[in-house]
Amino acid sequence: MNLSRVKIPAGIAIVGSDIPYEGPPCQVEVAGFEMMEHCVTNKEYSQFIQAGGYESPDLWSSSGWKWRQTFNISHPAFWLDPQYNGSAQPVTGVSFHEANAFAKWVGGRLPTEIEWERAARGEDGREFPWGNEPPDMSMANFSPDFVPVDLSAVEVTQHPRNVSPFGCFQMAGNVFEWCSDYFHIDTPQRRIAGVKLEDRASPRRVLKGGAWVTGISRLRCAARWSYSSEFRDNIVGIRVAFDTLRT
Repeated sequence: MNLSRVKIPAGIAIVGSDIPYEGPPCQVEVAGFEMMEHCVTNKEYSQFIQAGGYESPDLWSSSGWKWRQTFNISHPAFWLDPQYNGSAQPVTGVSFHEANAFAKWVGGRLPTEIEWERAARGEDGREFPWGNEPPDMSMANFSPDFVPVDLSAVEVTQHPRNVSPFGCFQMAGNVFEWCSDYFHIDTPQRRIAGVKLEDRASPRRVLKGGAWVTGISRLRCAARWSYSSEFRDNIVGIRVAFDTLRT
């Protein structure tokens, strides 16, 4: 499957902030990788469904496959809702399990939280993907003061100024994006000791980027949110990372 990717070169990721539960801020060396240019669209995700992704246990973790079978899951939660299923809208209503299976199907994986911040913040540790200027509605799809304006995610090509230094679009607002890390409040403190992936099991996984229902504070690159692996809502999507850098 041909997914548009951008190269994220090896370098120092400036992660975290001085805000409680996001810090302390620190610098972490990150290997080079690739990231999808935009979130997975409904059109792209439809190929996973048509290829039998929900019927292929080898694509799923053991807990994910058990969950899929228990609840007879065969498509995202909002797959049949015209408000959310436009071909160029990001796929939503996908759990961590579904996101993880899709990423494996395309030969990738979900990014770590540190990789996600590296892709979003670039070399200078900016507050938002485009810089330090807070957004208005022309810049990103979000909810000023947490009062929704648009009642769904917009197409992944909208808000062209909402782009990171490496060329990733809409990493602030529109939909939250799953990361591979388990969520713990003290993870940012452990990074000083060299922790690059939070693998201590917990009931929750990390979500980054904010969404169409959130205020500006959630759009900051360092902001952290989380939910259970089974969470399927119209504010959560997928962006895949890849280990191999193409020449």
